[in-house]
Amino acid sequence: MPLQRLRLLPAVLFALAASPALAQGATMTVPGLGQVMAGNDFKQTMACKGGAVTVSGSNNKVTLTGSCTQISVNGSDNQVTAATVGRIVLVGSGNRVTWAKALKGSKPLTSVTGSDNRVMRR
Repeated sequence: MPLQRLRLLPAVLFALAASPALAQGATMTVPGLGQVMAGNDFKQTMACKGGAVTVSGSNNKVTLTGSCTQISVNGSDNQVTAATVGRIVLVGSGNRVTWAKALKGSKPLTSVTGSDNRVMRR
């Protein structure tokens, strides 16, 4: 992900965090970042449609259908289940991503920072 797009992420997450709907989770599409979901204790199913998805917060359960180019998870104790993914980025603690198929090769590229994060094939 290009550096200028990464610089947008904190501002986007702050805008979502200011939303009164945060307890249930807020979702928005950000050009260059894809779909961004932020909140705590929400459960959601969403279609990737060949793009990127970012999940931020804690105790969220997200199911992603279709193909995702990248799944980024920031926070703690989030659970994401994906059908097809190219790259998985985890930052925080206790996050889990379960995937069924890699976009290319036998498994997606992964980057894991923090403690007790797991990427598993289902």
